[in-house]
Amino acid sequence: MRRKREETWLAKERRKESRVKEEDKVVIEILADGKLASERRIFNALTKDVSPGGVRVMTNLALPTDTPVRVEIALPRRRKLIKAAGVVRWSRSVYEEELFEMGVEFTQIRTEDKIILLEHTYRKR
Repeated sequence: MRRKREETWLAKERRKESRVKEEDKVVIEILADGKLASERRIFNALTKDVSPGGVRVMTNLALPTDTPVRVEIALPRRRKLIKAAGVVRWSRSVYEEELFEMGVEFTQIRTEDKIILLEHTYRKR
């Protein structure tokens, strides 16, 4: 139990930016070597929280750590579609290997989208 609390605390301490908890629709595309794979692999997810630096998603597919991905996050309240490239930093099962959470760190994001996420995150606090 103590180790779990320490891991939770360490995860929070590693976060560089504030996050907002919400469920938004996300489309995730798996990339090969940072580029679109010859055979497109796309799946849907929901955000659990989002920040200007990354997103935590819930989905039915777990990806290995360091998998490069492209994400599109729909922010319906702002009527915006955020597009970014990122890397899976962690993944864990939350329900009997049928439901997973993953953390994706953005590695490439347009300046306009980063600003939208900054405004979105800090206005929700």
